[in-house]
Amino acid sequence: MIMQPIASTYLITFTMPDTFIKNNLSFVISFLIAVFTAGGIYAEFTAIKNELTTVHERLDKKIVVIGGLEKRLLTLEKHLEYERGYIEATNKTK
Repeated sequence: MIMQPIASTYLITFTMPDTFIKNNLSFVISFLIAVFTAGGIYAEFTAIKNELTTVHERLDKKIVVIGGLEKRLLTLEKHLEYERGYIEATNKTK
């Protein structure tokens, strides 16, 4: 029975990951690129979602303002037609 020194077993254990990286360098690089690309895509989607939320909130505010302006315009038009009818009625009675 041949006994290996503890140091050689210890070194073999730590050289295995290094050999895996050397033998599969293209796979490791592809994996790292895929991870960073996925992170970039996630960041872009998050930024677009935040921008879309901001645009939606601003649009809601504008819709409320437009609704208020329409009500105000309708009130002014009613008042204008009332005055026009009143003036026509007073001119006819003279």
